[in-house]
Amino acid sequence: MKPTFLVTVPVILVACFLGPVRAQNHDRKDEIPIERCDRLPVVTVKVAGENRRFLLDTAAVTFLNRNSFASGESRQVHIYSWSGSAATSAREVFLPQVELGTYKLRDLKLPAIDLSAIGKACGGQIDGILGVDLLDHMGMTIDLKRGVAALAPAAESGDSGDALAAAERDLESCVVAFNHGDVKAMAECFDPGIVFYTQHGEYRGREEVMRYLSQRFFRDAPRLHYDATPHDVRILGDVLWYSYDFWIDTPEEHLAGHGMTMCRKDAGGRWRMLSVDNSLKEAAGAPDLVH
Repeated sequence: MKPTFLVTVPVILVACFLGPVRAQNHDRKDEIPIERCDRLPVVTVKVAGENRRFLLDTAAVTFLNRNSFASGESRQVHIYSWSGSAATSAREVFLPQVELGTYKLRDLKLPAIDLSAIGKACGGQIDGILGVDLLDHMGMTIDLKRGVAALAPAAESGDSGDALAAAERDLESCVVAFNHGDVKAMAECFDPGIVFYTQHGEYRGREEVMRYLSQRFFRDAPRLHYDATPHDVRILGDVLWYSYDFWIDTPEEHLAGHGMTMCRKDAGGRWRMLSVDNSLKEAAGAPDLVH
């Protein structure tokens, strides 16, 4: 299956920030004590029957410390920095089951990088970062004053195929809007809190982003063509992300690159692009997309 919606705005680097972890009512039996590594909040996560210490970070996605997960199913993956100037080689580790309190997550594939610097800085063992992607999926409420994290009851997984189809319906028009320079339609493709990091500067929110796109690309519409080949599509609750290779042609230039995009379903049920992290590569060998 090749989802037709897996296209996004080229030459854009957007920081991976999701909204606040949603608050819910919980029984005390669902509360998990928050420990500290210096000032950093840490929780104990059980992985393959062993207790592991994960840093809570609502401004990051989930990573493993490769020094703590040296074995298991893994392969080489690439994670592109927000600057887009360099790639970091990392393993992708398969975890059959992860337990946090009464909540269980199964069949996770997570990137593993060297997090030893964080452990050295706080003076304790850090086996991973529990990021906003999994925190949001579990419906976690973090109460630093009381020193506890509360989890929503484990939800049924649902049909990810239906969710993917819904995301495709919502986002497949974005490439058409971009190629036609349709500012109004393109703005609806983005989450209101979107943040762009580009080689031309940093842009926050829809208004700044659309101003940048209009000046940088839309002046060439409709002589503008974008295409992408998606890889590694993942969906978890109300969050979807995927990597891809992209190509774009304007009358003046040909661009090619690779990146990763994260989308979030808003309160109204519409999927919108929230995070786009792209980097350019050599255009040699890329298909000619000028029609």
